[in-house]
Amino acid sequence: MSGPLAGRRILVTRPAHQADNLCRLIEADGGVAIRLPLLTIEPVANAADAQRRLAAAHDLWIFTSANAVRHALRLTGGTLPAHLAAIGPATAAALAAAGGAEAATPLAGASSEALLQRPELQDVRGRRVLIVTGAGGLDVLERELQARGASVERADVYRRVALPYPPEAVASAVRRSDVIVVTSGQSLEHLVRLTPAEAQRLLLRKPLVVPSARMVETARGLGFTQTPRVAEPVSDQALCAACASVPAG
Repeated sequence: MSGPLAGRRILVTRPAHQADNLCRLIEADGGVAIRLPLLTIEPVANAADAQRRLAAAHDLWIFTSANAVRHALRLTGGTLPAHLAAIGPATAAALAAAGGAEAATPLAGASSEALLQRPELQDVRGRRVLIVTGAGGLDVLERELQARGASVERADVYRRVALPYPPEAVASAVRRSDVIVVTSGQSLEHLVRLTPAEAQRLLLRKPLVVPSARMVETARGLGFTQTPRVAEPVSDQALCAACASVPAG
């Protein structure tokens, strides 16, 4: 098999419903995709509270992921407001596919910090902002927009649930992989917890592909010895290209 990933084995840890296209791209580039979804995405337990927040009047809705778009639409019956922002291009594409107005996105990168650089978010005094996100997510946007004078509310429309695996199944996936793609800090922490002690040292030497500089710091804090490759802006194509940039070992 030829291609930039010829013979390379890529461990894909994304939720199952988000992994298919990335796995296809890996295989089209000659690689082998090893699937190990570490989280599943489920609706929040208190949907009524999320619906109440989505129904309230706000000047701007900010979506932090494509999952947030998908689950919010279920609660609103497909309705979106006129003024939207998205944490990155994948989230903006999900809004566009749902018929939403063009969303403001970071001028570079795909993160809360990058979105906060938008000129229209510098002075938000008196504006009512709704952050549409997942339960337990980071509060960088909420804190900073409040500091800039906005009235900020948060609608948690989904939750991430860690999936269990037998220790040997995880150790086998780690041993067989050349590169590991991890797209959330929660997933990376869960992978470390799941990996049995005898495979931990090997795991921490593996090259990672991640979506943000914040996750590079998370990996360092967990003891990974190689600096992860960052795929920005986040897309399946960028993740695949980042995998190909890892030197063969």
